This record gives sequence, C-alpha cells and structure tokens, in this order.
Amino acid sequence: MARSMTGFGSGTARAEGWRAEVTIRTLNHRFLSVRARSLSERPRLQAQIEERVKGAFARGEVGVWLDLQPDEAVDHRLFDHDAARHAYAELVQLSDELSISTPPTLEALIRLGRLQPAVESDETVWPAVSAALDVALRATVAARETEGASLATDLARLLDRLRGFTESIADRVPEILATLRERLRERVAELEANVDPARLETEVALLADRSDVQEELVRLRGHVDRAAGLLVGNEPVGKELDFIGQELLREVNTIGSKARDSLATATVIDMKLCVEQFREQVQNVE
Repeated sequence: MARSMTGFGSGTARAEGWRAEVTIRTLNHRFLSVRARSLSERPRLQAQIEERVKGAFARGEVGVWLDLQPDEAVDHRLFDHDAARHAYAELVQLSDELSISTPPTLEALIRLGRLQPAVESDETVWPAVSAALDVALRATVAARETEGASLATDLARLLDRLRGFTESIADRVPEILATLRERLRERVAELEANVDPARLETEVALLADRSDVQEELVRLRGHVDRAAGLLVGNEPVGKELDFIGQELLREVNTIGSKARDSLATATVIDMKLCVEQFREQVQNVE
C-alpha cells in the first residue's frame, strides 16, 4: 500500500504520576529526517523518541512535540522530603552526641544541600511518553495510509492513461513505417535519380529501423506494469516510483524523437504531460 509522506497524529497517556501528550507532523522529504522538538535538556529522552519514530517511517520530515506535565492526581513535591527527613534525623543524633541543646534548623539542612528539588529521571517519565508516542504514531501512520490510498488511486489512473497512449502509438507503428517508406520512394522518383532497387530497399530498411519504436514501447510497458505492481504492495515505494518516473520520461522522449508522425507527436505530448503529473504525485509517496 502506498503511503503519503504528509500526516498528523497525537496521543495522550498517563503513567508513573506523569501526563504526556505527543504531537507528530510529517512532511515531504527525499530522505527520513526526525527531530524531537523542545527536548534539548533531555538528550537521552530525545534519543529514545527519535529512535522509536525512525522505526515507523521510511521517508519524510518528521517533527515530534512533547508536552510533559505532572499528573494532577499525584502529589509532586518540590523537595525530596525523604532525603530531608533522613538528614535531619542524623543532625538530631549528632546534636545529642555532642550535647548541643539547640535543635537543628532548616538553615542547617539547606547548608547540607538536603532540600534540593526532587528531579524526575527519564526512566520515570518514559512510560507515559512511550504510551503517548505509540498512540500518536498509530494515528500518523493511519493518516498517511489514508492519503496514500488516494495517491495510489490517482497514480493508477495516470498509469492507465499512459498505457492507453502507449497502445495508440503501437497501433500506428506499421502505418508510420509504411508512410516513411512511401515518402522515400516518392522523393527518389521526384529526383528522377537512377537508384539501384537493392540500394533503395537498404535505405528504406535503415530509415525504418531508425524510426522503429518497438523496443521503447516494450520498455515503457514494462515500467508501467512495474509501477502498477508497486502501488498494491506493502513496502515503501516512493524512491522506486521516482526512478520509474525518470525512466518513463526517457522512453517517451525517445519515442517522440523517432516516431516522426503528426498523430504520434500529438500522442507523445499527452504522454509527457501524463508522466509529469505522475512524477509530481510520486514526490508525495513514502
């Protein structure tokens, strides 16, 4: 199934006392570029998120935004109370041992550095972030698949048109070659030149060979069939379709230069427009 490179998804989850909301936006890009925003102070968490996202996409520019907040239902204290109690108990014990009558104060605890803020670790917040990220990834992939289905339908339509144009050219090839032979003979007759019949037939054969587009038509059919098959597969196909688009244009240009016929030329113009539309749409495919 062809997937688009543009999509959006978000997810929210709660775990371990934290609420995480993840938003993902993806855009077109020749390669895969992943960036988790606003996480410069959490390089490890940023790396974890980016690694998970890279496993979900093959191409595209992927932006990830994380909103991480303490869960309102959980008591998030500004200071490490347990560490402060332990330190205070030791101060009291030391005061008793030294026969100091004045009990320890908060100032003493502050000097010990025992009232530092309780900092959550990446391991603590990761369960909430991971769950929210999974939801956002599923939503984004679904959005890309939905748009990809529309892209595949349009690309298949363009391939069908190109296939029809190809057969139109193929049907005209015998008439084109016959016309070229007749024109050459008429030209010789007009010049009243004394040409050996065998030599004339050789020249006619060479002219027909230079104007024969059968090989190009065979390759063109093969490229069209290959592209149509890719559209119904399950792997990312954007890069290969892009390459096929280049080959389609190459064959059509060659046909246009060899098939010197007014009707064929008009058909080739339609084919070029069709291929250009195909290549433009392929730029959106993962």
